[in-house]
Amino acid sequence: MSLRRVPIGVVTFLLWLVTALVGLWEIVILRDMVFRIYVRLVGSTTSHDSKYWLSVSLGNWVVLFLSLAWLGLIIGTGEYHYKRAGQRASWRLFGWTIGGELLILLLALII
Repeated sequence: MSLRRVPIGVVTFLLWLVTALVGLWEIVILRDMVFRIYVRLVGSTTSHDSKYWLSVSLGNWVVLFLSLAWLGLIIGTGEYHYKRAGQRASWRLFGWTIGGELLILLLALII
């Protein structure tokens, strides 16, 4: 391994780590978005209402599925970037990942 590839590997790892942490944070954001959509469609809920417990159950399922998707994405992109650090394909995947995460953050502002 050449000395030139070490800084690229460190930058790749740091970018991957940042996108992983933002993705983890977006699980909470998407769960809140589902709650807001549910309240707008069903109406307000109180803790004594059965609609409230349905929304809690829905939120738990959303977290489960998003966590599994996040775990798969982190493992997949980690392997991808490990094999292709510094290559154009790796930077392109970072671009798509960051773009998708920014789109979710913008969507959270609208909903």
